[in-house]
Amino acid sequence: MGERIKGGQAVVRALEAHGVDVVFGIPGVHTLEIYDALRDSPIRHILARHEQGAGFMADGYARASGRPGVAIIITGPGITNVATPIGEAYSDSVPVLVVSANVEQQWAGKMLGHLHDLKDQLGVMRAVTKWNDRATTVSAVPQLIAEAFREMTTGRPRPTHVEVPLDVLRAFGEAEVTPPEPIAPVAPDPQDVQRAVDAIEAAERVVIYAGGGAVASGAHQAITALAERLGAPVLTSIMGKGSIAEDHPMALGNLWEPGSPVEEVLRSADLALVFGSKLGAQDTEYQRMPLPSTIVRVDIDPEEIGRNYTPTQAIVADAALTARALVEHLAARGVSKEGWTPVQVADIRQRARAVAWGAEQQPYIDALRSAIPRDGILVTDMTMMSYVACRLYPVYEPRTFFFPAGYGTLGFSLPAAIGAKIARPDATVVPIVGDGGFQFTMQEVATAVQFRLGLPIVIFNDSTYTAVKEAQAREFDRRFIAVDLVNPDYVKLADAYGIPGVRAESPDALAEAIRAAAQRDLPTIIDTPIHFEY
Repeated sequence: MGERIKGGQAVVRALEAHGVDVVFGIPGVHTLEIYDALRDSPIRHILARHEQGAGFMADGYARASGRPGVAIIITGPGITNVATPIGEAYSDSVPVLVVSANVEQQWAGKMLGHLHDLKDQLGVMRAVTKWNDRATTVSAVPQLIAEAFREMTTGRPRPTHVEVPLDVLRAFGEAEVTPPEPIAPVAPDPQDVQRAVDAIEAAERVVIYAGGGAVASGAHQAITALAERLGAPVLTSIMGKGSIAEDHPMALGNLWEPGSPVEEVLRSADLALVFGSKLGAQDTEYQRMPLPSTIVRVDIDPEEIGRNYTPTQAIVADAALTARALVEHLAARGVSKEGWTPVQVADIRQRARAVAWGAEQQPYIDALRSAIPRDGILVTDMTMMSYVACRLYPVYEPRTFFFPAGYGTLGFSLPAAIGAKIARPDATVVPIVGDGGFQFTMQEVATAVQFRLGLPIVIFNDSTYTAVKEAQAREFDRRFIAVDLVNPDYVKLADAYGIPGVRAESPDALAEAIRAAAQRDLPTIIDTPIHFEY
């Protein structure tokens, strides 16, 4: 038998049972029952300034911690506001739970003029979540939240949504809240492992490609061991940065692009091991990446294998468990190779970095890397310097480089960095954002101030939507329209918030400003003027 409690209490008790220690959100009249229950809970609440910010914060928390992030969201406009960050989380395979209210069940979807009416709230969230459902009774609340966590932590991690209508939140009912049962990751079929080992043993030169699934599963140590045993260079997608330390002798990072010296590796390899990557259009330039004829793909999502590039062998399993099994079986057989030597890989890496797109901005990338500790987190946005960082910023540990890779959402960086700093308060967390993207979510500076988060907020400022302007220059004969921005004085903006603001006029000044800001217990706005040719 469960306890007789209100629906709002059932929400909070269920979150507590699943180990949730922090939630992000903004209270509204439809979520007051949840907020009243939070008053008596050890769960910490982080007050965002916009539901979009709350969703990005939950995403950043999940990326940094490896645990699901949670956002508490009001009905109607709260849902449509949070749909953008949840779409990003879905695209990038990030586990985020949205708990929302709705109008009373008898009025839901009828559009009779109730506050925050939305024609089909579940339909909105269905488009951007892995799973979502409505609780129709108090007893269903903990059951559905448990199912939401199962969906997020089983197979491919993606966002979920539980809607609790206002009448359920207010009602008393029997609610049984039980601790979640542990969910074991999916181990590879032993026969699949043996076939993969056979293929590796028969190959002369193996290359490894690691994606976001390798990071999410914690496969970095096993992938590194595989690379060392096989003399196999490791390439990564953007989401896969951190699946091997980029100063490791076998690491080539995310340096492939058409015509790059990295193609020497891809064209001379006769087998590719692909861990946890969709081999998507952006990372492979619409399947222009030249992979070997023999491809062994490891992915937790059976729908993903074969969607881009048809594998010779598919292994539907956890990337970390599979990589460890391969290492163990190769060691047992005594199989090792010297496909490429560290000297050869270092030469290719050096040449690829020298000709990579954006290499002229390397001094700013070096400044970021020099100022951020090895285990510090760089949170990037959809901005030109971030695109350069995806190639040229070396990442040494998993879960230390965030990019809105799939959905490509402007304004991701600042709120995601807030979530990451909440998850890892002792880490240096640095958001970088363009002057245009900053204005999408700049109101979240207030959240960072309120919770005294020592974030160095780096704004790369050239008063334009640079990527769009560059495209107009290249594709439309410099017929510019709607790309130039009128920005505030960001140093004065910092002063208005009562926080430090500095203008970093050079890479050295940027590095110095980041180091100083990381020592403070308040955010610092670092306005960094830059110039891109277009």
